[in-house]
Amino acid sequence: MPGQLHDTVPAGVARRSDFGVVRLGQRDIDGLILLAEHYAAPYDLLAAALGAQPARLRAITARWRRAGYAATGRLGPGPAWCWLTPAGMSAAGFAYSARCPSLARLAHIRAVLAARLWLSASPAWARARPWWHSERRLRAARPPGPAAGHVPDAEIHWPSTDTSP
Repeated sequence: MPGQLHDTVPAGVARRSDFGVVRLGQRDIDGLILLAEHYAAPYDLLAAALGAQPARLRAITARWRRAGYAATGRLGPGPAWCWLTPAGMSAAGFAYSARCPSLARLAHIRAVLAARLWLSASPAWARARPWWHSERRLRAARPPGPAAGHVPDAEIHWPSTDTSP
């Protein structure tokens, strides 16, 4: 069952009342939403986005896999990738399709996520607190079909405030 972990415990050892249930922290929520918005993420960029060391990221994604929220794999040269399963997409609150990214889109997905991380690391981003409107969100808001035209990789909504650059 997604969201459940089933481990055995030695006899006589007390369990928490919520034993086996994945308890998501803010970093988990941020990671699952990031994956939903970007289709997938390579481990190096996902670690940077979550502020996690590589070994810690492997533990985080392993927990997500055990819960049924994510899948991981090596999709080509370079780092492994992580993407959401249907259960993970549902947990994140999105109705986007959940599947392994196509090989033809890996470089594009990586480049867009790298641009997002670069922009969000700037002091201006921290001061103004803009938000990223992903390609998937933009697509979901448009009418279906080819008449919708080109969809940008993302939009950045920069608030109009006195302190905004």
